Amino acid sequence: MVFEAVFGLLGHPVPFRRGERIGFSYLVSQKYTGEKARVKVLPNSNVHEFNIKLAINKRLIPAHIKGRPPSYYIVAGFVFMVVSVPYLRSESAICQYGKDYEYDAPVKLLDKHLHAMAQSSDEQLVVVSQVLVADINIGYEDIVNIQVLAFNGTPVTNLKHLATMVEECNEAFLKFDLDHDQVVVLETKTAKAATQDIVTTHCIPSAVSEDLRS
Repeated sequence: MVFEAVFGLLGHPVPFRRGERIGFSYLVSQKYTGEKARVKVLPNSNVHEFNIKLAINKRLIPAHIKGRPPSYYIVAGFVFMVVSVPYLRSESAICQYGKDYEYDAPVKLLDKHLHAMAQSSDEQLVVVSQVLVADINIGYEDIVNIQVLAFNGTPVTNLKHLATMVEECNEAFLKFDLDHDQVVVLETKTAKAATQDIVTTHCIPSAVSEDLRS
């Protein structure tokens, strides 16, 4: 590979100062996000040249939410939210961890925070943040910050995707596949009918955050 006219192999050192060598990644580190770089590769001894724009990977758990209020969706007392660093740092609820979140948050969430990258531009990590206790959700009230993997067999891309699937569901049951091999199953009509009473009881103005209504 040739990066900005410097030949090197991934994982191998490249020329640095006189008589010195340094890791190939040093060449990339000299560029800023948004800059372009000239790259040549030689697959099967054929030279291909590209002028690529450098970008960073999108983390699955974002460090900021840019001052926006957090998104949420509630059905049958299950509060679904998107995990972000501000969410983990929040001290406003028992299911969040304050400034010591790096020690107190669930290990699986911390692993994703440190290492997981979004596979698409709109992918989010959606969790059951907490359960607002009611007759409809008895037995599920201890679920806290567990990732939602799928709804009625369809993988969940983001919170709006989940909310849309639930609202448009015409099947007899709502089935949420969660991490740790947990499954939540609710009768559709009963769950949707109970939602308004639950949010009213807890003085929540809407079961859906404003950004998800558009």
